[in-house]
Amino acid sequence: MNMEHFRNGLLLILLSIAGCGQQSSQFSTKLDLVSEQAVQERTAAAFSVAQTPNRSSEIDEADSGALEDDQTSKVAKSNRRIVYNTHLSLVVKEYAIFESELPDLVDQHGGFISNSETNRRYNNRQSGLWVARIPVANYVDFLQGVTGLGFAESRTEDAQDVTAEFVDVEARIRNNKKLEERIITMLEERTGKLSDVLEIERELSRVREEVERMEGRLRVLADRSSLATITIKCREEKEYVPPASPTFSSRIQMSWSESINAMKQTGENIAIAAIAVLPWLFVFAVPILVSVAVGRRILRKRSK
Repeated sequence: MNMEHFRNGLLLILLSIAGCGQQSSQFSTKLDLVSEQAVQERTAAAFSVAQTPNRSSEIDEADSGALEDDQTSKVAKSNRRIVYNTHLSLVVKEYAIFESELPDLVDQHGGFISNSETNRRYNNRQSGLWVARIPVANYVDFLQGVTGLGFAESRTEDAQDVTAEFVDVEARIRNNKKLEERIITMLEERTGKLSDVLEIERELSRVREEVERMEGRLRVLADRSSLATITIKCREEKEYVPPASPTFSSRIQMSWSESINAMKQTGENIAIAAIAVLPWLFVFAVPILVSVAVGRRILRKRSK
């Protein structure tokens, strides 16, 4: 402790000698810095002496570090902004049952239906298109529930991370609001020419318009990242049988039927082409016959 007092006293003397002619505020600031540095050194020395590392403390530190990393990862995941877009194609036996059960399922998961459309097809079969907005926290559970209402023919999921754009737009909004405050202060203090005042007001209008545009974009990102969008195409098939793995005999039957259909289609195309050409034959037949008759008469006269 005596050595520390001696060192601090020596530093004070050196500072007093080197700081002659300077202001007392600068001297006190340096003195505070030196005192703070001395306190930090004493604290670090006391901590190093009192610290006795052993195996159990290392394990505790490792566990606490792992816990902190886990908490950090959870916070990072919770702060992510993900836009989910899913397209689902369903086949159901009774469209009316699906039409009554889907709204209840959406309500159970805290969402809403933003768009729906129902169509009737041949033999009174129905099909429809539904667009549901579901909170991201209930997104997976809702997909499991809606796929249980019928047979899922296809499913396409798209997840877009917009966290970086969201953070960037937030930062730009903050910066532009600070700029807006500075422009307002400048406008209040300005007493010069009218042209200068008008120029400042135009700049203020531009900044405010930019802030409003970015706030609109931020609202769009917040909406799309907080609610997942699920588009459901549903069609009714009374006797629908899910496709099975093809066997050797089924592949032969498929090839035979495809060949017969191809031959049939080719014959129909030839017949349609011939029928399409017939009117043109009648149109060109008369001039051709007249030309041939005139040519024969000319040849006969020359031969005589």
